Amino acid sequence: MDRTTRLRSISLKRGAGALLGAALFTVFAGAACAIDVTTILARARQALEPGEDMRAKVVFSITNARGESVEWAGRLYRHGGSEARMRLVFESPLDLRGTDVTVSRTADGETRMRIYLPAIRRVRELTADMRGESFLGTDFNYEDLGFQQVDYQQHSLIDDDEIGGRPCYRIASVPDRGWWYGKILRYTDKKDYIPRRTEYSDRSGVLWKVRTFDGIKMIDTYPTWTRLTMQTIPTGTSTTITLSDIEYDTGLSPALFDGP
Repeated sequence: MDRTTRLRSISLKRGAGALLGAALFTVFAGAACAIDVTTILARARQALEPGEDMRAKVVFSITNARGESVEWAGRLYRHGGSEARMRLVFESPLDLRGTDVTVSRTADGETRMRIYLPAIRRVRELTADMRGESFLGTDFNYEDLGFQQVDYQQHSLIDDDEIGGRPCYRIASVPDRGWWYGKILRYTDKKDYIPRRTEYSDRSGVLWKVRTFDGIKMIDTYPTWTRLTMQTIPTGTSTTITLSDIEYDTGLSPALFDGP
């Protein structure tokens, strides 16, 4: 083999080695950058529960199929952590004033909900089979108003999509308990992990509800939703929750979440 042929052979081997190395780097880098569905859902939960605590003014706008609407107003409080707690207190209208909802999540992921109804002066403890009931006739059921429930579902990352021009992960979830939803499809923002759109289908596969988080603002370094809408597709009704005067990390007392 002459010198030219030998140098060409060495060059080809080095080139092949470089290409193989680049290919392996791409494969392993892609694997390292890949994100699994469990991580996405965990980050989505954190995105919806930022800070040590939060308090805000809240307005419910309930709209019927004819476009007529009524408004309820009150205060919302939340305390973060593994055993998160939330409290919703209505101040108006007059017939709802004093209605008080408390939600707590235990360390094992279970959610406990109670509602105080001033008209009958009693606290109602909501059992698991009651959480699919409508919350005071709105488009939210009690479970919708609680913390994100992802522990008792089978999840799969389907593909990528866009909602309002925002790149999102599309995740399909099938509850593995006797829940009222048969399938849940979540579109979770790739940047801030807020679930921009969630589609709920009944057990026959019919689209039943659509939930959207909108009006995202940066408040105290936290991406924060200011408008949450739940639409009930078959009835043409909707309920929107709007937050204002949002404050984080204010040092709320744990006793605040004990309720009435």
